[in-house]
Amino acid sequence: MSDYERAVGQRNVMEQMLGHIPGFQGYMNRETRRDVDKAARDYCANKLFSQKTPIKRVLDELISGGDIDGITPFEKLLNQLDRLAQQIQNADRGYSGLFDTVKIDEETLARVHEHDLSLAEAVTEVEHKVSSLDPSDRAKLMTQVREASELLDRVGTYFSKREELMRKGG
Repeated sequence: MSDYERAVGQRNVMEQMLGHIPGFQGYMNRETRRDVDKAARDYCANKLFSQKTPIKRVLDELISGGDIDGITPFEKLLNQLDRLAQQIQNADRGYSGLFDTVKIDEETLARVHEHDLSLAEAVTEVEHKVSSLDPSDRAKLMTQVREASELLDRVGTYFSKREELMRKGG
């Protein structure tokens, strides 16, 4: 059972009664899809935000050991995490108003939701990459930071395709 189906099944009696009004069912379904999609994106954004803590720990360990020459890549990585997490968290919910020229239908919202669910897999990959940072080997650590930064770039590029999906409807 998908998140959407679970959310529809949890509607209260009043919402179920309103669903019998012609046209209102489609509206409720779109709103439910938007809510489920928002929850998935919030999950991804929070997971990215939480990756800042282990990076800061490694950075603190390096600094406390007297190594301040290599902090720039860490700062870049922390900024990338912040920027991407905020972009995901604040992305458009797929709303199209009555007079908008581009209408976003339920089928497109379903595709956007699937896109965002696969984003969760990519965010988990970022989590694994960050958790493997090893401050004991400086050369290896710098390679890992560069790889994590490149991974975040790819995740950001993937997420930006969401806008195109919403604009073109597929």
